[in-house]
Amino acid sequence: MNRINKKILEDIDVLSKAMEKNNLCEVKFSDDIVSYELKKQPKHQVTSHSDLNNTKNEPIIEKKVNLIENALKSPIVGTAYLSPEPSAKKFIEEGQSVKIGQVLLIIEAMKTMNEITADKNGKVKKIFVKNESPVEFGEPLVLIE
Repeated sequence: MNRINKKILEDIDVLSKAMEKNNLCEVKFSDDIVSYELKKQPKHQVTSHSDLNNTKNEPIIEKKVNLIENALKSPIVGTAYLSPEPSAKKFIEEGQSVKIGQVLLIIEAMKTMNEITADKNGKVKKIFVKNESPVEFGEPLVLIE
């Protein structure tokens, strides 16, 4: 069994290096025995450009706002549900105003429904998860501004 684990780790290492070398964010590979799926978060970029209205023609540095950093993140691993039941209206929609404590979605973990509530007042700018999708600990769920 140790040989198998070592082989899997070696294969993952090789695939990771290939992803980095080829600037890939996702790789899927399978053979008759083993199946791999590796994903990595894309790196956030800083964009620069010249402002045509700038008489000095100095470059302006524009930082893309990292939405993920400011998003409400999943406190647990589970399955996200955007409504209380399949035929019901969603808890929230993008553009909707929410208040602290308002239920945004539910994450089911070990057959327990865990309400995820707003941590601040504001407007829902982005919903990062889809209904009935798996979520990981720390994964961004909702951006409220």
